[in-house]
Amino acid sequence: MELTLREIIHLEGCGYVASSLPDGELAGVSTDSRTVGRNELFVALRGDNHDGHQYLSTAFERGAAAALVDSKWFQSQAPASSSPVIVVDNTLDMFQSIARYYRQKMDPQVVALTGSTGKTTCKELIHAVLAPVFRTLRNIKSFNNHVGVPTTLLQLTREHQILVAELGTSGFHEIERLSYLVEPDICLLLNIGHAHLEFLHDLEGVARAKMEIFDFAANDVVAVYNADDDVLQRQKYPAGKILTFAVERKADIRGRIISCDEQGRYTFQFEDQTIRLQLAGRHMVYNALAALAIGKLFDIKSSLMSHALENAAAAEHRLQIHDVNSRRIIDDVYNSNPSSCRAALQTLHDMQVKDGGRRIGVLADMLELGAAAESEHVRLAEIAKQLNIDVLFLFGDACRSTAARAQELGMVSCHFSNQEELAQAIQDFWKRDDLVLIKGSRSMHMERVVDALIEKKV
Repeated sequence: MELTLREIIHLEGCGYVASSLPDGELAGVSTDSRTVGRNELFVALRGDNHDGHQYLSTAFERGAAAALVDSKWFQSQAPASSSPVIVVDNTLDMFQSIARYYRQKMDPQVVALTGSTGKTTCKELIHAVLAPVFRTLRNIKSFNNHVGVPTTLLQLTREHQILVAELGTSGFHEIERLSYLVEPDICLLLNIGHAHLEFLHDLEGVARAKMEIFDFAANDVVAVYNADDDVLQRQKYPAGKILTFAVERKADIRGRIISCDEQGRYTFQFEDQTIRLQLAGRHMVYNALAALAIGKLFDIKSSLMSHALENAAAAEHRLQIHDVNSRRIIDDVYNSNPSSCRAALQTLHDMQVKDGGRRIGVLADMLELGAAAESEHVRLAEIAKQLNIDVLFLFGDACRSTAARAQELGMVSCHFSNQEELAQAIQDFWKRDDLVLIKGSRSMHMERVVDALIEKKV
């Protein structure tokens, strides 16, 4: 990478250096002592469960050129060795400052996107559209937070023409900080939904947090947003170029849905292109339209974008379809909030089942909803009833409200507090041609249920 330790120590906020620093360009910057390589800068971050300062010796054994440490640690536990360290007040703040400096030095065009659901899939679709024409970098997996975004920035090279940066949040001022780091040229807003309400309170609070994406955007920023989203329609956008996408309303980029196949995959018309998505769910049409909007801004031919979208595959645990002995599992366990869970239930409804097959929803708690938790979990049962879901298997304390409401509505449902018992109950219950949706918040670890069903193959 085009970065030296000498450059770093001249950044604002950098403290002092203990021992002499090696010359020459760094090979990289790492926050993980397990993967740090030779001639890289190791950043010792403090977290809730780990402290990077505990792994300094490992980092140097692996060949780290130097380490970024905080003054509190240095004053109390400075090593007796001559290993080079740069001492700062806060290693996270300096890590972010290094990343921002490096982003400015590499100077790519930056597309930043945010929303309540679908960010990671949309980011991958945007990359798929751009990559055949431009050298494009995007976040790895869902590295969209205060550590993941700077980690991504530090992967830039001079060859990269475009950076696609997914920005996530669970509270106010988080996207503001990420906007400061990436300085976007294009800001994309996918949707506003009931996510992180424990910290953002209501939909307007969610919108305020998402609109922070513009706080440090370029003066001539382009705003791209979903015109079918009522909350996004009400927002005030910077006085630059605005590009909209929609299915229902008039928009600059408009898709007309043609059909949905038995796997829940949609075909839609865009301009003269008929695009057949391999990704299940109606909401995937919006992700695709967002990617088309970005592609249009970079003058990519519609035919080329259509080909890229038709060949895009689902990311792990995001509406992945698993066939298990004539039964199908919709694996959507990466995370869950009211908006994404409704979309997943809609997909379960849209997918066709053979005669005798049942639609089964296996739902776990949606977290970080605060005072809205009970009402939103009650609402899940009502949505499932409206969509004619045959059976609900429910897991977690919050889903007790879902189970109670399902029983009131006359639905077949059962609640579990133990994941092994849940998996066994599904194995005992399901039969050939059943279609099973499995979804829950990340910390509910519903991938264990998916794995158990796939491994048993019963």
